[in-house]
Amino acid sequence: MRTSRRSYVKPYLFQLVFSAKPPNSKLLFTYIYALRSTLKAMILNKYFYLFIALLSHAAFAQPANDNCDNAERLCPGITLSGTTTGATPQASDYNFCYTPENTVWYVFTTNSVGGNATVSFTNLSFNPDPTVGQNLQAFFYKTGGACGVTPYTPLSNCGDSGVDFDITQLIVLDPNTTYYVQISGSSVGVTSPSECDFDISISGTAVETPDPTVSIATTSTTICQNFDQPIDVTITDCGDTANYEWFYNGASIFSSPFNTFSTSGLSEDGALSLTITCGEFCQKTATSNILNLEITPVEAEAGPDQVIQEGEQANLFGSGVGSPSWAPGSSLTSTTTLNTIASPISTTTYFLTMENEGCYATDSVTVYVGDVITIYSAFTPNGDNVNDRWHILNSEKFPNMEVNIYDRSGQLVFSAVNYTQEEQWWDGTFKGKDLPTSTYYYVVRLNDAESTEYKGYLNIIR
Repeated sequence: MRTSRRSYVKPYLFQLVFSAKPPNSKLLFTYIYALRSTLKAMILNKYFYLFIALLSHAAFAQPANDNCDNAERLCPGITLSGTTTGATPQASDYNFCYTPENTVWYVFTTNSVGGNATVSFTNLSFNPDPTVGQNLQAFFYKTGGACGVTPYTPLSNCGDSGVDFDITQLIVLDPNTTYYVQISGSSVGVTSPSECDFDISISGTAVETPDPTVSIATTSTTICQNFDQPIDVTITDCGDTANYEWFYNGASIFSSPFNTFSTSGLSEDGALSLTITCGEFCQKTATSNILNLEITPVEAEAGPDQVIQEGEQANLFGSGVGSPSWAPGSSLTSTTTLNTIASPISTTTYFLTMENEGCYATDSVTVYVGDVITIYSAFTPNGDNVNDRWHILNSEKFPNMEVNIYDRSGQLVFSAVNYTQEEQWWDGTFKGKDLPTSTYYYVVRLNDAESTEYKGYLNIIR
């Protein structure tokens, strides 16, 4: 039930004066009208000029949808609040039903079927000033493309009323088509166009869509850890899926416009569900059933790579969840324990496989025998694109490799961590300038488990 405005204007008068928050636009002009009887007394009040400043700041804010480029979207089942107060005429206004004076704009898009549509205006509240109009005018139409593109095609009756009213289509609306609703105050018989607050909503077969549904299923709810178990997704009444959001034990774990979720990241038992968002404009959501998943733990960690010399042994320290198995086993003291000793005669990669209740996980470790990198003693940075950078063979196997180069006086002329890519290799310069033909000293650290280090000399030849 709406209360008569004049009955509560005065108790809130000084709240309007002292508050930094802009007043409710539905009450603003009623305040102004009531203030006429008290304005003379307020001039003597020390807060009068503050009131005027606040009023000029808040009274005539321009609505955000004052032009059709910023038209506010109408969706079925949602009521919006609007106002013509502070609105202005625009070049794109259409004078089919009335002379536009203070227009605001809304927009809606029909569904894939089309049909009828009704735009409803309720709870109209006008500025009571007798010099201001007391009717609201509205109609909707189709443009020749985007907002403001002619020709304009009127497609509703002309609404013009001081109480709640509807506007409806004149012909069946086309499917998948955008329509604009233009609203304006009326100044017929008065000085200024009406300044009206209103609620607006839309309904009808042309805009209503069925609620989407989604369900998920899988062939097995017992899943191996780190395994991507296929999850089948079935969606109905969702012409355009805008987003997939997956939840596990109530928490969001993955969100994407594409259905690319993988169970490989799940590490504990839990409840899996999916929420989809449908529609480009008036979006709807749907949430699936719940899948209760059991995750069988299985993990394998073979340890860091190692470097040994010919005839030496390497201690391999595996870890994980499950029963272990090493391969190849010919140079190992044991293939069924986590810790074993390797005695390879050449560089060998060993694989540790862990098995738990039919689930498997595998990791590898490489034991390098002898020099695992080759360091060249010279390079020719002369710009012919041949041997212009100092290459260390197999450097890509050691992403933590550290390289330091010094000149004959001991000054550091090059330093790098991670020497894996060609653009990272030394080009024979220092601070952007070519260094001369000479002998330089290098220190290369692999930063591996054995803290392997190489030292020696290299030559720049120009």
